[in-house]
Amino acid sequence: MLEESSETSSPYASDPETPDFAFDPDDPWTQTFQEGLARADLKDKTVYEVGVGTGINVAFILQSCGAKRVYGSDLDPRLVVLAERNIKILSPEHAKHFKPVHGSVSLVDTDEAREKIAKTDVVIACIPQVGEPSDARLTAFREAQSIELAEGAGDEAEDHIAHYYPWSLFDQYPYNSVGLGLNEALMRRIREHAPKAELVMNFGCRIGTEIICECFEANGYKPEKIASKIVLQHSGTDISFFVSLEKALNGTEYEKQLVCKFYGDPEGKQPLSATKAQEMINDDPNVPLYHEVAVIRGTPV
Repeated sequence: MLEESSETSSPYASDPETPDFAFDPDDPWTQTFQEGLARADLKDKTVYEVGVGTGINVAFILQSCGAKRVYGSDLDPRLVVLAERNIKILSPEHAKHFKPVHGSVSLVDTDEAREKIAKTDVVIACIPQVGEPSDARLTAFREAQSIELAEGAGDEAEDHIAHYYPWSLFDQYPYNSVGLGLNEALMRRIREHAPKAELVMNFGCRIGTEIICECFEANGYKPEKIASKIVLQHSGTDISFFVSLEKALNGTEYEKQLVCKFYGDPEGKQPLSATKAQEMINDDPNVPLYHEVAVIRGTPV
């Protein structure tokens, strides 16, 4: 695992606007992602971000990574407007190099998004890996394993779509079975519309990086982990899917091939199964638990 780097202060003169429906740009996920982006060789390249959020990554790769141009879109149409506003505040000299796709864009599924993807050298993304807790098929899977949804896990916060994806809608993708359906769908779309583009994606590695790298390989990319950090598990994120997955695999030949990975300490020296982590949450909803976040670069092969 790559060593965790020290925290750094914001390089911007002003803080970005961060309403409740957006991820906090000081989140360690964002910090890890930017460490990876800094190592991804983006200088003079055209980049497309799927899920622009507050625009903090756009500002970062224009100002600090030397990207030539950045396209971007988001499922939440409010966020593209917010990103434009934040970039004009955070890095006004680079604002003209951000060319977003307005409106609600799922993955890159509009004509304008596909037209911009075709001009792109590198696609970056940090998109959900946990199925919507109320999804009918996910609920059936959980109930089949006699796993209860944790109290409050089904409550929808303002940034709900930033944490979860509609699991059943992506069931045609093989890696949906381990929570990577949305990510695999993006990989396939990029291979179709920008076959020479690299992918740089940020993952919560609660199923381990080995399975994530297998997903890259299965979809035509050579994976490389370029940044990694052990981070605090978001207290509101439901992990019952991972518990159900462990229970479903128990006693099969696959239980040793897919081991969910949580930790009881910020150094990652006290490994925990998802089942044990959930037991600890049940005893104390505020118990600190940790998991790895890693940035994986996929080079088309």
